[in-house]
Amino acid sequence: MDERNLDLVVRNENTRDKFQTEVVRFELDQILQHFVEAIQTINAQFDIVDELIESGKVIEGENIWRAQIIFLASALDFYMHELTKYGLCEIYNENWNHTDKYENLQVNMKAIEIALKSGEDIDWFLEYINNYYRAITMVSYESVKDQLNLLGICLASVADGAFYQRGETENTKARFKRRLNELFSRRNIIAHQSDRAHTDAQVNIITKEIVQNFICDIEKIVRAIDAEARNK
Repeated sequence: MDERNLDLVVRNENTRDKFQTEVVRFELDQILQHFVEAIQTINAQFDIVDELIESGKVIEGENIWRAQIIFLASALDFYMHELTKYGLCEIYNENWNHTDKYENLQVNMKAIEIALKSGEDIDWFLEYINNYYRAITMVSYESVKDQLNLLGICLASVADGAFYQRGETENTKARFKRRLNELFSRRNIIAHQSDRAHTDAQVNIITKEIVQNFICDIEKIVRAIDAEARNK
């Protein structure tokens, strides 16, 4: 009878396929450029509105102004999502300091299993945070504030960078909060109520100036956030 071979078989290491994600982590220049391109597209609609109003199609022109507000909120939302992915990866890679909110992120067991199999590869984390935040809207003051705190970006510095003017009576943080909430509120009223008031169904006034002021202030906010992120 042949003797049984009782020697331990050497286990092959690293034979599992590493997790790979299709989620792209853009750099700060690319994230800002995506926002700039969105703003350029929004601004291009003003010429169309001018032509419509000149030809007597005022309602049609006003509805494009309303659409511009929705697209502006969408551009801000997308910017914040991309910044969140970038910033969390920077914290994970220890390029940015940890924050309390980062250390209290909720990670499920499925993600942990993938992480353990992935070694030092970060794809699992990028996929996880993309899925975790994809359904969260980041336009209101509270949502933007939460993301800045998560990433360790100073809100007061962002507000100052966006809105500081010598002699201004409204403090920068108050204006930062007000303008974000005004955009979020108007966006919701347009998207969910056809821009009509709940109380009497009257259509809210919309003007070119209202839209331009929103665009101007949101651009200031995004560029101030970008500046703070680059200084980290």
